[in-house]
Amino acid sequence: MAEYQVSHIQPEYKFHINLDEYDRRATLSADELKVVRRWKEENLVITKRQAPRLHKPLTDILYRSNLDRANSHRALKYLLLTVAHQEKPYWGWSEDLWVEIINNSPVLKKTGMVPQLIAVAYLLCGFRSVYKIQRNVATAVVARLVFGAEIVDTECERLFSALTRVGFVCQTVRPLVPSVFAAVALQGENPKLESFDRKILEHTRECYTGNHIAKRIGILSNGLAAMGLTSKVIHFRAYQPRHGTETDNINPEWMTWCRRWLETTTLREGSRRAVYNTLTRIGIWLGREHPEVTGPEQWTVSVCADYLAAVDRLRIGDWGGSTFDYRLIPTVGQPLQAPTKVAYYQVMRRFLSDIQSWEWAQLRCNPRYHLSTPKNIAKYLGVNPRTIDDASWLKLTWASFNIEPDDLSPDCFYPFALLQAIAVVWTHAGLRSNEIARLRVGCTREQSEDVVDQSGNVVPAGQVCWLDVPEGKTSVAYTKPVGHAVHKYITAWMKKRASPRKHLDRRTGEHVHFLFQLRNRPIAKEVLNQTVIPLLCKKAGIPIEDSKGRITSHRGRASAVSMLASVPQGMTIFDLAKWCGHTSVQSTMSYVRSKPTQLASAFAKADQAARMIEIVIDKEVIAAGATKDGAPWKYYDLGDSYCSNAFWSTCPHRMACARCYFNIPKPSAKGVVLAAQQAANRLLEEVWLSPEERDAVSGDVEALEGMLNKLRDKPALDGRTPGEISATCGSQVSSPFTESE
Repeated sequence: MAEYQVSHIQPEYKFHINLDEYDRRATLSADELKVVRRWKEENLVITKRQAPRLHKPLTDILYRSNLDRANSHRALKYLLLTVAHQEKPYWGWSEDLWVEIINNSPVLKKTGMVPQLIAVAYLLCGFRSVYKIQRNVATAVVARLVFGAEIVDTECERLFSALTRVGFVCQTVRPLVPSVFAAVALQGENPKLESFDRKILEHTRECYTGNHIAKRIGILSNGLAAMGLTSKVIHFRAYQPRHGTETDNINPEWMTWCRRWLETTTLREGSRRAVYNTLTRIGIWLGREHPEVTGPEQWTVSVCADYLAAVDRLRIGDWGGSTFDYRLIPTVGQPLQAPTKVAYYQVMRRFLSDIQSWEWAQLRCNPRYHLSTPKNIAKYLGVNPRTIDDASWLKLTWASFNIEPDDLSPDCFYPFALLQAIAVVWTHAGLRSNEIARLRVGCTREQSEDVVDQSGNVVPAGQVCWLDVPEGKTSVAYTKPVGHAVHKYITAWMKKRASPRKHLDRRTGEHVHFLFQLRNRPIAKEVLNQTVIPLLCKKAGIPIEDSKGRITSHRGRASAVSMLASVPQGMTIFDLAKWCGHTSVQSTMSYVRSKPTQLASAFAKADQAARMIEIVIDKEVIAAGATKDGAPWKYYDLGDSYCSNAFWSTCPHRMACARCYFNIPKPSAKGVVLAAQQAANRLLEEVWLSPEERDAVSGDVEALEGMLNKLRDKPALDGRTPGEISATCGSQVSSPFTESE
């Protein structure tokens, strides 16, 4: 690794050790050689008078302060004995020898003198590869020995104060910062914070790759930015970017087209990278199946057809190259879901369409037609937000108001007020996770006056508050009414919010004060799914998954919208579209789901109506008192006839009415009179069907014949069986069109 050049560092730092004062010969004199051999053979007490040239520089470093005098004494003796074994003064030890002595010596395994040895190597021999030491280095102790405890403690306290101002108040941060500070100071040879720039931070991070120090360099940069020593926070990638490194299994010409598109498209950064990532996978497929296709102009109708079929049969991991490692993905080998297949089709349509519209190439196919999504895949599409179960959603809403600081896990570094404000916004504002993360300071305002709508309804002042929502996925910035609790808990968080710095809103290009900002940077939208929702589920006593899968932030948005639409006198679909920030009502309709309880109620009403039959009440017969003499007054409308039996609903022979003398055909004189009678009341009566009748109604012929055979010898209401009725009435009653009177 290339050494870091420190000549540019300002202000220059002068060490307390002046190397010009010492005799730094790399070999031992004859007298010194005789003395050190006696140390090795007789293990005598080593004194300053025996070898002053070797003894004095060590005492100047190790005994400069009162830091761990016992280990300093052990380190002094250990170094002089090592000189005796090497028969060479430490001035002449190479860097590799220093590393070997410290890493491999069994004597150092259970002692704490490694920092003392590193300090001697650093000051006397120019040793800078502290990151090569594999033992517990304790860089903060090394820095105190090298630079002095006073200056190290002073600079660390300055850094602590700056970090506290921007929200780094977690108890785990303070013990970690000194080691990170010391590592940077040792690499840059200067403990002053003013000397820490991007170059030295990047160099230190490269040196300590894989170490906890490398992962926390960003924390130190936040403190430097808060102190005004850097213009902005320095963010480091946690991994090496893979884009542009896939040329080992993709045609270079195809990669050239992909990079050119990446540099030209106006999509947002995340979308650009997602499309580019998919294009590289497509390049892997082309290299395997169509190596002759190296550019867009070679995409024929035949290649498009092969691509449609390949994506339809694609499984996770099939198009993996050298930079796409699927071994740790649990779903590897499973078929792609329909939305993912559609995304693959959309990527190629966009890529080829853009190239055609930019006149980069003349295509031999029509992307929008030949790469359109097949119908057998498109039928599985549709927005499905999967609302959270009602009982779970109500418990989560309750938990957002009732979480307490004790509910946070010990390793959670987010302030309690921040998490509760996010939780209340999620359960009451119906926003996307990205919109919640991008809310600005001052986004809520109280309702100071009564609101009167067009119908004259009055919303008292203070019942709701106004929330300013930033530009989102489907709309420009807008204002929506939400519950007053949102303003209450956001105000509580603002009292504890620290960082005053502005940050870039990548969607709008503005530098704004984000509401939910911690440690000198906006929170990530993943905080909802990874921290807030598990916290609420734990408080509410419900699992992280319900009947439809894992509870996520977007499912909460769908639940909030569905609740507003499904309650009595709920919001209309047009009002909901404005409240959600949708430009199309069609988008809002996918969020409004019928509750299972509503569906059950609708089914019960329809099922009851299916068992209703119309009856005709002859009011004239009732008024004349003829019912006492047994005159019929209640007639059941059977479709092509009427039944004059007042107890038809309980008659066991309802399925054989044509042979019954109570049956009155509609074409008969009596039937015509009943149909035309104006004074008759027409009502509905519910009829309960037996299991046999249900089977018969459903069209089961065998069930119908079995039921008729079963009832053949069962007496009717007049005491006769169907067989006796047929024998006595003959053909007269067998015809449904014969007069019954």
